[in-house]
Amino acid sequence: MAKSFNKTWTEYVQGKLSWVKVVKPDSLYDRWSVTIHPTAEGLEKIRELQGKGLKNVLKMDENEGNAWVTRFGCPTKRLRKDGTMWTFEPPKVVDADGAPMDGRTIGNGSDGTLKLEVYEHGTPTGGKAIAARLVGIRVDNLVPFNPDKDYSDDEKKEVEGLRAQPPLF
Repeated sequence: MAKSFNKTWTEYVQGKLSWVKVVKPDSLYDRWSVTIHPTAEGLEKIRELQGKGLKNVLKMDENEGNAWVTRFGCPTKRLRKDGTMWTFEPPKVVDADGAPMDGRTIGNGSDGTLKLEVYEHGTPTGGKAIAARLVGIRVDNLVPFNPDKDYSDDEKKEVEGLRAQPPLF
């Protein structure tokens, strides 16, 4: 008899955001994603979830003054066991007052709160673990997107030379 794992709940993690990919998915993994340097409370929450089986890896970011960093995301689609495709909407993005905002404007270093859907799932050995899916971001303190430092290397290549072109109108 197959085990059923249907328990889901919501968790919130705060911290400094970078590499926010909620308008155009990460091209390498085809997923919505964000990197977070969690606050002390956020770090405690992530470690608590890791104790329950969360596989997200925390690592030390030496470039940011030895701050902890991890990444949360959500695939754009997933193939179900019955062969049907399950598609995921991009995470919702709101400002500190709850008004919708454009995720393209979020620059590295913005303060924010991630809304995560945490769920149990089975493991290949018959046990259980948990995973966290990014479903929303509240930007508490916006650092505007800076094309000189916030584009990835691939994005820099895609837009190279465009800013130097004269405007049409």
